[in-house]
Amino acid sequence: MKKFSVALAVALCLTAFVATSCQKFRSSTSRARVNTLLITGNYIKPRLLCELAQYRSRQPIVLVQNDLDNPEDTPRLFYLQGTDKKKSQEIAISAFKDEWLPHINPKVVIFVGNADEDFPADLVRQASENFRVLTISGNDWDKNAQLLGEIMRLRRLARDYREQLDRFEAINLIPAASK
Repeated sequence: MKKFSVALAVALCLTAFVATSCQKFRSSTSRARVNTLLITGNYIKPRLLCELAQYRSRQPIVLVQNDLDNPEDTPRLFYLQGTDKKKSQEIAISAFKDEWLPHINPKVVIFVGNADEDFPADLVRQASENFRVLTISGNDWDKNAQLLGEIMRLRRLARDYREQLDRFEAINLIPAASK
């Protein structure tokens, strides 16, 4: 009877452990992999496009914040998770290539915007050393939205982007010819 009680207690403990998937003992490879990492500048049109794509796909974004007062300063990087945009994490630009990007381990990195305007071209070079990289650039943001929608298989992205941009322009939140 005592052996049965011990076996039952061990079985209950194992069941509870498996059911709760105790984080302390889980391997780091068991986390969900990021399929697409979007990187863009913190400007209205590219950020709106990436946030709409993030809303539909639940994939994360890295925002590049350039100091407009002092363009020679190193830009700051902010990671916005796909599930909770309220929690942003600042990324040290020195750790981007060797520590942070391998930790996120995306299947593809998509840069949205123009290099050296929206993000440093060096980030594209760093990412392309170990990951597949696509760059969507150009001044026609409707075409950029259409292309990003095709790549990410988000059929309504271009239409949603245009509708939201028209709303912003209608209430003078942004000028019609702004970046």
